[in-house]
Amino acid sequence: MLLIRDLAQADYPVVEGLLDAEDLAVPGVYDPEGIEVIVALVDGVVGGVAEFRLDYDFGRDDVRPGHTGPQAWVLTMAVAAGQRRLGLGRALVTEIARRAQDASRTYLALVPQDGDDEPDRQKFFAACGLVPIEPEQPGRAWGRPVAEILALERMAPPQSS
Repeated sequence: MLLIRDLAQADYPVVEGLLDAEDLAVPGVYDPEGIEVIVALVDGVVGGVAEFRLDYDFGRDDVRPGHTGPQAWVLTMAVAAGQRRLGLGRALVTEIARRAQDASRTYLALVPQDGDDEPDRQKFFAACGLVPIEPEQPGRAWGRPVAEILALERMAPPQSS
């Protein structure tokens, strides 16, 4: 069974391992102070993590008209290799969108991490309803209005787990 919940301190070593496996960890002891973190569990085991901010002014107002100012921004996201294609990543994105809506944020954005699997990451974010919001260039942002992400999620077929 899939469950999304807030990060607990007991999750820190697992989350650090997930981020490290994807080359997303920062040196030193894992410390999520100042950011929001949720985890995805399958049968009680952490298999995915997302770090985000609900009050991030990432600029780029010109490519998201009507959604200026602080918005929701996904900082990092990782799903264990053995847990991919089970709906964990999509559930994490959806939960961030719900929380953004609850916080009166109207737009969710991110910059997919680069690397060898960047095309796969981009396909994943496209499947979640995010679209490039800047011209083709390294570090271009992807995003979409929160209401549209949530509407697409309601129309998506259920994931098997």
